[in-house]
Amino acid sequence: MSVDLLLDLQVEVRRLFIAGSSLAEGDIRLSKLLPSLQKAGEAAPVFKRLADTTEGLIQAPRAESALKLLELATLLSAVMHTQGKTDVAGETQPVSSAGLSLPTEVTFRRLHPLLEALTTKGSGRLEQIRQAYEDRSFLDLRALPALCSALDDVYSEIPEFIQLKILPEFGQAAVPLLQSQLNLQGGKGDARRLQLLHLLQGESALELVQEAGASGAPELKIAAIELLSGYEGQEGFLLEQSREKRKEVREAAYYALARLASIPCQDRLFEAVASKDAELVIYPIRKCSALTLHKRIIAHAEEQLDRYSASEGKAREAALQQLHTNLRCLNSHAHELAEIAFPMLGRLMATDEFMTADAGVVQDTAAELLLALESEPSDRFAIGLHSAYKGKFIGYSFRAAFRQLSPAELFDRYADAIKGRSASAKLLQQAIQQIVHEQLAGSDERAEAVPEEAWDRRWVKALAGQDLTDLVCAFAHQNDRDVTSYLVSKLKDGSRVNDYRTQNVLLTLFRVGFKEAPELFMGLLENKTSRSFYYIDWRMKQLFASMPKAYAPRLRAFAEALAYESVKNELLEIVEALEAMPDDQAGESGKGVWQWIKNKMY
Repeated sequence: MSVDLLLDLQVEVRRLFIAGSSLAEGDIRLSKLLPSLQKAGEAAPVFKRLADTTEGLIQAPRAESALKLLELATLLSAVMHTQGKTDVAGETQPVSSAGLSLPTEVTFRRLHPLLEALTTKGSGRLEQIRQAYEDRSFLDLRALPALCSALDDVYSEIPEFIQLKILPEFGQAAVPLLQSQLNLQGGKGDARRLQLLHLLQGESALELVQEAGASGAPELKIAAIELLSGYEGQEGFLLEQSREKRKEVREAAYYALARLASIPCQDRLFEAVASKDAELVIYPIRKCSALTLHKRIIAHAEEQLDRYSASEGKAREAALQQLHTNLRCLNSHAHELAEIAFPMLGRLMATDEFMTADAGVVQDTAAELLLALESEPSDRFAIGLHSAYKGKFIGYSFRAAFRQLSPAELFDRYADAIKGRSASAKLLQQAIQQIVHEQLAGSDERAEAVPEEAWDRRWVKALAGQDLTDLVCAFAHQNDRDVTSYLVSKLKDGSRVNDYRTQNVLLTLFRVGFKEAPELFMGLLENKTSRSFYYIDWRMKQLFASMPKAYAPRLRAFAEALAYESVKNELLEIVEALEAMPDDQAGESGKGVWQWIKNKMY
């Protein structure tokens, strides 16, 4: 009751400080509180003094009211500070010291963006979290709870990054919080917590993982199955889970069985190949290192081929589908199984009954597997499919021949087949494009042409004859009149300089040393229909850098007329580097100059 009275008096004192002490004389509100203060003063001297001071303020003339108000406020403040309580009701409990060994040296201003990214929604949060990871500001006690909670974030990339990169660096300090937040009946976030606890605690967390595998929600059961595959004595549990009613749990169990690869595990995987779970088990079998399992599947494929040839209707269709499943299982270990798999594949590809329209997908799978064997006998067999079945397998034949034949032999055997618009010609063109793509993508630097020694020089004219411009660009190595004439013909009046094909042709002309290439490029740049640049890629930059120094004024004039400031600045930077190029290199073009300019710019 006394505290309430003091609070009421404090409210009135604050009111008079705001309104002005001159209004205190005869104040009605203070007058109403005075009797209660006087009554409380009968029991406590301090309240009697408050009552007297309050009465003195009420009766004080205006000239003295300010001093009396200040005196009352000071006394009231002193009394109020004696009325607080520092004890807490109830029994004392130990305080968890989770993470208290972590530092808190990062300023809150620096930590705040990370905390905000972890506790709010919206775009740009992952970038903020990555920034905190890079500058190491995340290693702070205040960030740990938010990081553990963010494992439930709906934007999957955030919890994935936190799980893989951030929380492991906290070590054991993160364990108590992860344990307190873990819900075995939860979802993906709790599965991540279980995986982190196992990562941080190792075998000490095995009992928890077993509990999650036995009675956890599907997400935790899947995570537990994956973790338990690394321990001995879990085979029985994993075999049991491979028959669980949930599809995703069975799939996780198959991966775990493939990792264990014991005889019972292989038996279960082989059983699943011919069951309703055939699609689920293909990729786990590919990961299984036990070649005995793959050999059984090869034998099973032989049986299905016999069954396919001897049956009709639905039985024939079922055999074909099973054969397809078997072949798909063998992809990852094809080279190791070459000696055993080749006779089966050779027989399959030589079986006329198998070359039907309904078996088209299976035929392609078998041909791909034949190439994946990477053995000379299988390649020679594939080469022999060159003209078989109306050229249906000519693409596979060409890819095998590329590995086994010399460049001249390859050209002599396949050059005529590329002509025309037949289905086999298109398949051959696609095979060449695939090899070229692999060669260009596999280069340490951004390659512009295929290795000259890998192909016969005659290919470039043969490809030009079929109007395969991109391939001509990839095969051109010399300033051949016929080839350059073909490429120049592709630069028509309506060509746009920011078009990929146009740039590819120009880069090729520069690379082979075609003298008119700079003027052709400059003419396209100065064409009014080619002045809209929203961005520039590496091709345009290299074209600018390939120009002789004498073109620098015209290039500058073009760049300065561009509307987009960012594009203009990028091109002007190259022009400035070109202007600074030494005179002894000024007449050159191509890679040498491009490399010099890149070094100058960066």
